[in-house]
Amino acid sequence: MTNPPVEMIAMRHDELVRLAEQATLGGLMLRPEALGSVRPWLRADDFADSWHGQVYTALLEREPVGGRDPHSMAAVLVDRLGTRRANLPRFADLIHMTPPAPEPAEYARMVAGNGLRREVAGLGVLLQAAALASANDLSAGPLTATCSLVDAGLDRVDMRWSGATGTPHDDVVVPLQLRAAARNTGRAARLAADKYLTAHPPRDHESERQHVALLVGSLISHPGRIPDVGRWLPPTRIEDAGWRVLYGATLELAELGRHVDVLTVAWAAAAHAHHGPELPSLALLRQTVDDAWYVHPPEITRLVAADQARQIADVGAEHLQAAASNVSLEIGDLVDAGRAVTTTLRTIASALEPRPATEPTTVRIVEPPAITAQGAAR
Repeated sequence: MTNPPVEMIAMRHDELVRLAEQATLGGLMLRPEALGSVRPWLRADDFADSWHGQVYTALLEREPVGGRDPHSMAAVLVDRLGTRRANLPRFADLIHMTPPAPEPAEYARMVAGNGLRREVAGLGVLLQAAALASANDLSAGPLTATCSLVDAGLDRVDMRWSGATGTPHDDVVVPLQLRAAARNTGRAARLAADKYLTAHPPRDHESERQHVALLVGSLISHPGRIPDVGRWLPPTRIEDAGWRVLYGATLELAELGRHVDVLTVAWAAAAHAHHGPELPSLALLRQTVDDAWYVHPPEITRLVAADQARQIADVGAEHLQAAASNVSLEIGDLVDAGRAVTTTLRTIASALEPRPATEPTTVRIVEPPAITAQGAAR
């Protein structure tokens, strides 16, 4: 008599993760000598199941004294957590789900890789909260400090993964003042950042559009400020298509050494938009330029920079979340994506610091290899 066919169900990532965690712990209890090779780079937080993390912590604590077989470990966990939380029946699963002749280091790399992906993805909310804080007080401080903290966290991720895979890695020198903070970018920090974001209203896209319009009007009124703005704000980041064309035409005229005023900008923009997006009316452009005369140019520049910081932080966080869930993407590439986001945010943060205007010579528009408004990492 044949067995009934097994129901065909798509393989789920969370099931693979659970199996990898079970096999890691079961393998370390059956082959306790392997613990020394995984301890330098495997952390309890890498386990998605907190109970598995407790078992791994107990294994580390027992390493100096021995006695890491399943029976001994069950007693240790009861001492640590109590009978109810120790949940001893799960020990049977650890051994039962562990493959014969296990390779715990191989399984541990799967667990560490999954944990590191979660860690990088979680850094996005820290950047979002920092961008909001900088936008609230129009200061670069929160954003630049958090970018340094996130970069330190990314370096630690890269270093741990190199240790797990045995690949060469440059020595990472995390500044002393960031070492303790970099270790605290875990769940508590991410939860606090998420609460901060929830306590404030979301981005106001209409207000952001008005800020961009006033910036364009201000640049037309004060062409001497165009080089400074062009260094950190490429046209691709302007979400409103019509004002994007007007802003790009303003930068192009300045780069070519041409005269910049309402007419020349409108004429150049109309040529670019002949088969493209609909431009704001000429009356609206003229009114915006008139309105910009009553706005302090550095003030509107900093408002747009604050809006851009929030926009890039939001897009960057989404990009990191999506990249982290793509298991075919290497950890190193994921770390590079995170660094691209912080590089872009640092460039924007520089515009939040007031600086004197410069006279136009030639404008070199440099777009950092990072995140555009459409979420593409470059």
